[in-house]
Amino acid sequence: MPMSKKVGFILNIKNQMMNKYKVLIVCFIFGVSSYAQKTAPSYLLYRYNMTILNPAYTGVNEKPEIGVGFRKQQRDFEDDSSSQYASFSQGFQSNLGLGVSIVNDKVFISKESSIAIDVSYKLQLDRINKLYFGMKVGGTFHMLDFNSLGVNDPLFSGNETTFSPLVGLGAYLKGKRYFVNISSPNFVLSELQQPKTDSLGKIISDSVIEKLHVYIGTGYRFSLTETIDLTPSVFSRFVSNEDMLLDISAAADFSNKIEAGLAYRVNTSVIASVMLKLIKNTSLGYAYESSTSEYSAVSSGTHEFVMKFSW
Repeated sequence: MPMSKKVGFILNIKNQMMNKYKVLIVCFIFGVSSYAQKTAPSYLLYRYNMTILNPAYTGVNEKPEIGVGFRKQQRDFEDDSSSQYASFSQGFQSNLGLGVSIVNDKVFISKESSIAIDVSYKLQLDRINKLYFGMKVGGTFHMLDFNSLGVNDPLFSGNETTFSPLVGLGAYLKGKRYFVNISSPNFVLSELQQPKTDSLGKIISDSVIEKLHVYIGTGYRFSLTETIDLTPSVFSRFVSNEDMLLDISAAADFSNKIEAGLAYRVNTSVIASVMLKLIKNTSLGYAYESSTSEYSAVSSGTHEFVMKFSW
């Protein structure tokens, strides 16, 4: 065999081996990304934009509000996941609240974009206590972008895009100093989101994009001094066929200008946050999450920013 053909043959074998190697890396990274996405709540500053998770919060403050946020999780390989979200809500004198929420998530080659209309209704239980009920109705586009891998393999080529409906419910009980909330942002699981089983009922594929999520939270605000309030709270997430996740946090508010918080996400991470309210009707927040789980070796932390406007 001529030397040029030998070199070409060797390079061809090398390229095939590299492609297979890339495929293995892709499978590993995608598996880690999917697992991490399932086992941690998506947002760090959720309490400042709760309409994303609970439609009962729509119009709670009665005045028009706009909230936008950005979240980015950094890893030690090219797999940074990110989320962008925005919401608008307004309350009306008829005890109704209306709004819209938009969420865009990206984890490796998986992308999700959802939009929903949020509606809430307020029940005035007595002079102080209020009970809100909410519904979220919309849809989600799911896409797997295999072309972005750059792998020359027919199993990893093209894009897959599907659409699924979105329906969520929530409730929010608010008193002078306490609150309790419960919600499920989407309880309509499409065929895409359900695990595949064989004729005997055994699961043969568990590549679930999203499972049923239920969020429950509560907190109480204490007045330490005339200018300092402290709000300890707990926030839990229940996911079908998975362990419960629990946030234990405390936030200190200084003269309604600066709020500093610290949270422990049990067996998962520690979160530090700060919210600035130095400009009238405008709030700017930042949070940083440091992982304490087995994924800390490949994670460089998560950053999240949020801005809220009202008038």
